[in-house]
Amino acid sequence: MKVLIVGCGLAGLAAALSLTSSSSNDDDDDIQITIVEKRKDLESKGATFGLQINGQNALNEIAGVVVGENQSSCCAMLDKLKSAGLIIPSSGGYMLPWWTVRDVLLEEVQARKDNIKIHLGVSIDVVSEQEDGSYIATFKDDTLQINADLIIGADGVHSYVRREILSLPNATPSGAYVWRGSVDTNAASSSDILKHMQEFPIGKITKIGEGLIMAYFNFHPKVVGQIAWVFTARVDMLLDNMTVDCGKTTPIDLIKAYMDSDDANVDEELKKNCELAMLVLNNTHQPSDLTWSSEMGVIDLNQEDIGWGGKGRITLIGDAAHAVRPASGLGGSLAFEDAAMLARYITRRNTNSTASIEEQLRAFE
Repeated sequence: MKVLIVGCGLAGLAAALSLTSSSSNDDDDDIQITIVEKRKDLESKGATFGLQINGQNALNEIAGVVVGENQSSCCAMLDKLKSAGLIIPSSGGYMLPWWTVRDVLLEEVQARKDNIKIHLGVSIDVVSEQEDGSYIATFKDDTLQINADLIIGADGVHSYVRREILSLPNATPSGAYVWRGSVDTNAASSSDILKHMQEFPIGKITKIGEGLIMAYFNFHPKVVGQIAWVFTARVDMLLDNMTVDCGKTTPIDLIKAYMDSDDANVDEELKKNCELAMLVLNNTHQPSDLTWSSEMGVIDLNQEDIGWGGKGRITLIGDAAHAVRPASGLGGSLAFEDAAMLARYITRRNTNSTASIEEQLRAFE
């Protein structure tokens, strides 16, 4: 079976691993996977990821590890993530830099190069269905052409597969924009104020102004000096002199606009919060993070006559299918569950000759 996965994020990588793990003992139906990603580079962007218990269990299944009742066994990928993460006492989850999770999955995918190929810097253009139910996909500004028996849209909340190929409604904007990045508080140029952040709790949330929130995540116990930050702006709560132009407006712009406004209600605590936020943002590890914003959206699976949204041999996983508000890694852990469940149904088809790919995809959804 030839599988095309659109999106090389956590969902796409997990799906590739899950499908190749489930087919490893089935010589009659070897799975060949191609992952395509519109980004040219897989940068170390993003902030934090909460790997919750459901995500941990899904990763074990993705790797083919059978976990006993004591939950003590775990796959090599999960071992690496646990060793790199900080335990979240309240949930039993682990807090990690987002790209660390991505890189652990990517390393395993690259080890399966006989079954999984990755193409970066290509954007899907046209998908044509063939008489036998398979597809031919072509790409913008590229001669690449891929034949696929199955297409998986794992390209996030603003999914091209969802919008252009399946003709489904976009995610509903939540009215919030988010920026993510990190700062090295141990760098030679870091001030004493930044170094003091190493004493922060695992997570610290501060109010910057009306509709503006800055959250800090302290990885210093695992990665010396590293603090991740997440800046959120609620557009319906911003003052009249403040607007967000996605991809251009920076958190620094918004903080300055708030502080300069005559309508701002600035007390000493908020002033200190703003000064710390400005210091962190001006020393962020990658300056491009300041403009790398995204509008958060959600997808309601209860929409009439839409549901999950797959059709034919095309399905969606992760945020492309069911985007949720960011909450302790919930979306990422659900994407791992999607990958594990999808492999179950594809494997079930391999052992049940009467079930078509289409039937198993609808059952999965």
